Amino acid sequence: MERNTKYKHPGKQERKTATSRSFQKAFHRSKILDLILTHELISRTDLARETGLSQASVTGLTADLIAEGLIEERKAGAYEGGRRPTLLAFRADGVHAIGVNMAMDQIRVVIVNLATEVKASHKVELPETYHTSEQIVDIISQAIQACMWEANYSKDQIAGVGIGVPGPVDANTGMIHFLPNYGWREVPFKQMLEQKINHPVFIDNSSNNLAIGEYWFGEGKGLDNFLVITLENGVGAGLVTNGQLVRGAAGIAGEFGHICISKDGPKCRCGRQGCIEAYVGNNAIVRDARQLVESGQWSDNSVRPEQLNIRGVFEELAGGNDALDKIYERAGEILGFGIFNMVTMINPEVVIITGKGVNAGEKLFAPMRRTIAEMNAGQFGFMTSRIVIQTWSDDDWARESGALVLREIYKSPLHK
Repeated sequence: MERNTKYKHPGKQERKTATSRSFQKAFHRSKILDLILTHELISRTDLARETGLSQASVTGLTADLIAEGLIEERKAGAYEGGRRPTLLAFRADGVHAIGVNMAMDQIRVVIVNLATEVKASHKVELPETYHTSEQIVDIISQAIQACMWEANYSKDQIAGVGIGVPGPVDANTGMIHFLPNYGWREVPFKQMLEQKINHPVFIDNSSNNLAIGEYWFGEGKGLDNFLVITLENGVGAGLVTNGQLVRGAAGIAGEFGHICISKDGPKCRCGRQGCIEAYVGNNAIVRDARQLVESGQWSDNSVRPEQLNIRGVFEELAGGNDALDKIYERAGEILGFGIFNMVTMINPEVVIITGKGVNAGEKLFAPMRRTIAEMNAGQFGFMTSRIVIQTWSDDDWARESGALVLREIYKSPLHK
């Protein structure tokens, strides 16, 4: 019996056309998600106008997103006559992700939804000693399992696991180049954890994760150019320019804390001298505060220098200590100097300052603002950039690591 048709192997042009269609669909899908996120509520008509797509194309793409549980239909609020439009919004609990933050003294795990709302949290305290990468992989995998058990989440409800690393890391390969908290160098951490938990893992610098979270749901929402400065043991930065996170050629852009401002300055953890971090980071503040304890310039004589931590520094600062005020005054001046130069270079709309270090308050930020104002005196000014100082909670780092998963899964193919 003869066949009426013969199988025809797709030619090069046909494969190219199919690939182009797939790319275009993924690109338009990402654009629609981004617009729904920015507007919170938007009609299909407005999506068609802003994307330039036909109504039919928008209807088809949004139908797919509704079927996947990522968006949902909502009725318009006020009725102004005519047909009431149906609006589209994110379905916050349509997707869940796990975020993990690796700090010196703890591993924190959270489960977040598409709106990066924390649905569950789990913390593992770490002794203040260095840990091998194998030990941390085991601790994280157990913490992830515990968090899911406690909150009654199954593995198939989790889209992926995001990791925030307080050090230089290649987000594409998952290689941690340097992690001073644990004393690591060149550790293929993404690969190690994926093999352990058998689930997709995304990894990036903690400051980059914060920038991603701010772009999705924070002060950076709807902005194409902004800067996030993080004040922790070190000092980091996440840069968004033209709507894209800047990672650099080797994936380690944004190491704001390691900009050198004095070759004769205090020694930094990176091995150089005079880095911004060596003046402003919490480790540097504690280092200088311990010298005050040793010289008797501390309110509590029972405090031993080696026991002092940043929480004790904040308590002393709130109680009043002129010598400690001077340490923060110098740190604020250095921070202002660094921020002014960064803003002069990249011209962000907003500078967001966050992290545990913000708890120092105006003892740090008053001299920072004064330094910026002094440097801004020339005709080529900086103050088109708005400065936002955020409050801080311990869940924030892990929460924004969860946002990394959401971005990596749903971002435009142009940026994969």
